[in-house]
Amino acid sequence: MEVFLFISYLLLFSWCILHTRFFRNSGLSRFQLVALFLLKVGIGVAYGWINWYSGPGPGKTDTWVLYAQSLKETQTLLTSPVRYISSFFYNPYTNSFGSLFASSSSYWNNLKDNTFIRIESVFNCFSFGSYFVNIIFYNFLVYFGVIALYRVMREHLGGNRLLLIVTCLLVPSFLYWTSGLHKDGLTFLTLSTVIYIIYFRKTRSRPLKSYLLLLAALLLLFALRNHVLLVFLPALAAWMLAQRFPLQRVWLFAGIYSLGFLFFFTAKYLHPSLDFPAIVAGKQDAFLRHIGGTSTVQVQRLRPDITGFVQQLPQAAGIVLFRPFVLDIKKAIVVPAFLEVMLIWTGVLLLLFFPKRKPMYRPFSLFLVAFTVSMVLMIGYSVNNLGAIVRYRSILFPLIVPPVIMGICWGRVLRKINIKIN
Repeated sequence: MEVFLFISYLLLFSWCILHTRFFRNSGLSRFQLVALFLLKVGIGVAYGWINWYSGPGPGKTDTWVLYAQSLKETQTLLTSPVRYISSFFYNPYTNSFGSLFASSSSYWNNLKDNTFIRIESVFNCFSFGSYFVNIIFYNFLVYFGVIALYRVMREHLGGNRLLLIVTCLLVPSFLYWTSGLHKDGLTFLTLSTVIYIIYFRKTRSRPLKSYLLLLAALLLLFALRNHVLLVFLPALAAWMLAQRFPLQRVWLFAGIYSLGFLFFFTAKYLHPSLDFPAIVAGKQDAFLRHIGGTSTVQVQRLRPDITGFVQQLPQAAGIVLFRPFVLDIKKAIVVPAFLEVMLIWTGVLLLLFFPKRKPMYRPFSLFLVAFTVSMVLMIGYSVNNLGAIVRYRSILFPLIVPPVIMGICWGRVLRKINIKIN
């Protein structure tokens, strides 16, 4: 029965993709649209099987634990809809609704899991509680985000379509982590939805509908990853202002991030709960205490002041930008992440030596750099586990890899290689 249901829904959503204007207007062929969707579903199934047999025991990893909890919420939804809604706002802790960025014992820290569980509990109503059928529903939603960013990059970069498909959609860690039943795919969906709406907002025929969707995406991002929203908003604000005042775009980005830097280290004087350096140090401490195993990286504890952040800047950036190293490969599953990093840095070097054109520093390009750098530092300062680092940074690759690869003059590279070979 489950296999029949899986195949039926797979055919149904493939048909929906081919008959949805948003997908048809992507510039991808019918075959490409369906093939990429089927690939994501297939990777999602593999993600489920890998997680079932890894970790402390069968069904003990996050994706399966969240699924088990979603089944309970589905029962509540079907038997007591009022309790299903009211329990979402229940706070079992004594700190009321404070501790917005706390790493434990906080309603807001639990909100990310509770939100995902509620979304999956709705899937269960249509999948009859099947984890693997839920993967189809989930990837259909995430696919909107994937195609949205592809359409933005196609408009922004142009160039070879096949190369753009590979760099936007098929980077291994991005494909893996956003296809599995977890929060990463939905986080990427919210980011790409906002980027798509802002990028094409001047051509939108229904601005009210777009702004409501924009608000919904930002609220969902807040629920899933409030710390990502915290670094996303300054980049977004700078981008929108730079679009309005393009001649001052560099100064606008510099000014907003200078103010953000000052606010980050001085907001605690406005209110103790806004001690952002202590919040970041607390998140690092949570990883140091709760995550172990072979992929743990030894790091220095972060001092929650400006001196501590400056001292640990090389460590924070290096751990995200360059790991895993060869010596970090203790399991076969780490090999793709290692090769991925090597290929991306090869692309960066080729861009430096064989650029297609002089950089134009367009507002959207500055936004991509500002947001990516902010995310890299946030991850580097707070996370010390390679598995978590690979997972969290995966959603950044479709933002930064396409401009790098599409900015290389491949004709010059090939001529150079040919000369050397001859």
